[in-house]
Amino acid sequence: MILVDTNIIIDFWKQPSEKYKKVFMNEDIAICGIVIAELIHGAKTEKEIKKIIEALDCFTFLNISEKDWFEIGKLLNKLKNKGLNFPFQDGVLSYLAIKNNFAIWTNDKHFDLIQKNIQKLKIYKID
Repeated sequence: MILVDTNIIIDFWKQPSEKYKKVFMNEDIAICGIVIAELIHGAKTEKEIKKIIEALDCFTFLNISEKDWFEIGKLLNKLKNKGLNFPFQDGVLSYLAIKNNFAIWTNDKHFDLIQKNIQKLKIYKID
């Protein structure tokens, strides 16, 4: 299973490529509430929101429990104490990927930085 980051979906919607399409068609893809919220946040119309919701319906949804939020906080604190600065949502996605033993599919360089400090984080790369 692969946890997909918002930037991958946006890149694919803006400029569909065969490489991305192949991954979306052949791999099990998961998303979480942060990805959904970020995509809907970027919509310009109600029609776009409906299209986004429909497009995401085929993916596995990862819930975040109350216990997870405590663990997310601990992970963020650990990385902050190492002097790392990155967006909050990247920390949440990293936690979910690690917890579920999924690779994260992203183009965001913050995840490379996180991975250098948390080796359990796997990043999915396309050749």
